[in-house]
Amino acid sequence: MAEFGENIRKAREEKGITQQTLADKLFVSRQAVSRWENGSRYPDLLTAKSLAVALDTTLDKLLDNDDMQNYPDVNPVIEYPLYKRIQTAIFTAAFVTNLVQLIWFICFNLTENRAFQTNYEIAAQIANAISAGLITAVLLFGLIKSIKDTITPGAAAKIAVMLIGVDFINIFVIQYLDWRKNNPASAWSIALSAAIDAAFIISVLLFFLGKKPQKPVAVCICAGLVMMKIFGAYISSLISVLGTAKLTKYLIISSLRVFALSLIPILIIYMAATLYRKRQLVIQMTL
Repeated sequence: MAEFGENIRKAREEKGITQQTLADKLFVSRQAVSRWENGSRYPDLLTAKSLAVALDTTLDKLLDNDDMQNYPDVNPVIEYPLYKRIQTAIFTAAFVTNLVQLIWFICFNLTENRAFQTNYEIAAQIANAISAGLITAVLLFGLIKSIKDTITPGAAAKIAVMLIGVDFINIFVIQYLDWRKNNPASAWSIALSAAIDAAFIISVLLFFLGKKPQKPVAVCICAGLVMMKIFGAYISSLISVLGTAKLTKYLIISSLRVFALSLIPILIIYMAATLYRKRQLVIQMTL
């Protein structure tokens, strides 16, 4: 979108105003205007409209058709302040709850119960801890980018794929360890869980990186299936401990885990929905 920056510079010079004067009119810094003109950064849609008015021109003249189509994909997924705060809040909640359950998991499963576990059970617990640690790290990465307002569609796709991919790989690691200790899980349930994760990854890539604007229907359906998988596993395990001494501890640990993991598909749905709205606004502006 180098032409966009060049068009801004030409329109500003034709109007005979400096970068500082333009910045003052838009309530932004002079550095922001400079970055727009050299193509290293782009204004959000609301600012772009105000920019066109300040330069006595139209957005169509600043942005050609190719620029307009690519506009949603070179800027952050979410541009409006309230929506940004909601996104950051979801990232924060997901990171904190996953971190808490990771610490609890390490302190309880990997230390307190270690004397009563077989080598394969310990290996499975370590694999789960590594998986939870990677998910927590990815959420921290996403939280930092959300605070810095640098989550573009490409970055959102990477974050989502890493979050889903960690669970996808962990499924097969746990299945292998179960097989080694002669306690394999049901083949169809493993295949179904892996298929849901694979479909989720594909739908995320097609939506966030696709050139054609599309509704996030597939992303929402896959996210819903992932949440059903999470709650299904929770209810199944809950039934197995009903009436036992493990019930209270299970409710504390597993309820936190379910809440932590459920925030991930919710976060992906939110980013997909807001990006879809942004793309629709761009289409309306070109009509």
